[in-house]
Amino acid sequence: ADASAAAAPASGRLRRAGDLAAALASAALFALMHLQFGASGAWAVGLLLTALAVMCAVTDLTAHIIPNGAVMGFGAVLLVAAPLAGGVPLWSQALGALGGGGLLLLIALLTSGKGMGMGDVKLLTVFGWVVGFPGVLLALFLASAAGAAAGLLQLARGRRNRGQTLAFGPFLAIGTLVVYMYGKEIIHWYLQNVIPLY
Repeated sequence: ADASAAAAPASGRLRRAGDLAAALASAALFALMHLQFGASGAWAVGLLLTALAVMCAVTDLTAHIIPNGAVMGFGAVLLVAAPLAGGVPLWSQALGALGGGGLLLLIALLTSGKGMGMGDVKLLTVFGWVVGFPGVLLALFLASAAGAAAGLLQLARGRRNRGQTLAFGPFLAIGTLVVYMYGKEIIHWYLQNVIPLY
């Protein structure tokens, strides 16, 4: 009973700390979106994307759940809002959603859900709709690189066992937000500086 009583305040403090971190991250990202896009349709879509990304990152980190209601609700709004913002052609948005979600679905099927959850599949489908193609591939690459680095760091510190799952939602969120704000510049730099080397 004493252990349970002690655990309750600790979990409450952890939850409050998580809420505060999410609020601060959201505020910082809202400001970055405004610096990048100004008061525009792209900024409005960026606010929706940020809210969804932060919410899913927090719930995946704390409960290993990507809330289906949030993904579907924000996804429905972004389905309409993203084309109206006009940043990405409609064909690119459709290909981004199908390509991103389809790729993670294939991984989930091949690993029987152990390598990738359906929450990740649905989340990247929405993200892919917003950033389009090839932006979704860049977002997935950045997410995979960040996730691999975090996993190796945890292994090195002894905080994670081999075979233990890693919440991938936060890395998808990071990769997608970076691509939404700076994807065109990153792809342009790659085409100008890396492709010519081959």
